[in-house]
Amino acid sequence: MTADPLLDPTDVDAAVDSFRIPFDLAATGTGGFTVGMVTAAVVYAAYPPVHTRGPIIIAGVASVLLIAVLYLALARVARLRAADWLIVGYVVALVGVTGVVMAVEGMQFLRDHVPSHLGVTVATVARPRAG
Repeated sequence: MTADPLLDPTDVDAAVDSFRIPFDLAATGTGGFTVGMVTAAVVYAAYPPVHTRGPIIIAGVASVLLIAVLYLALARVARLRAADWLIVGYVVALVGVTGVVMAVEGMQFLRDHVPSHLGVTVATVARPRAG
């Protein structure tokens, strides 16, 4: 029977090595994360659309096409698992940015619409007295 490094408490180095992410997977995940963050930054900078929604649509479509081309290239050249990590990094970036923006906007919405009779301070600026 072979010894499992995860079950053997004396072999800590082998257990730590088994949890390390290979470099190629980390690199492709980081690449996907970078593409997702750049896409989110471009879309956020172009929102709300001033004249047309063109920049937002172009950024979204170009981002998806870039990820698709990179996925197919990585799946052919490298391992399929590396290509999957590209998608995971991309999705984590987009979902993370979306969550942060929604949280900030949601808190602002709650601050703007809190009933004054609840006693929640919404501004620290003293209002001028009438008279």
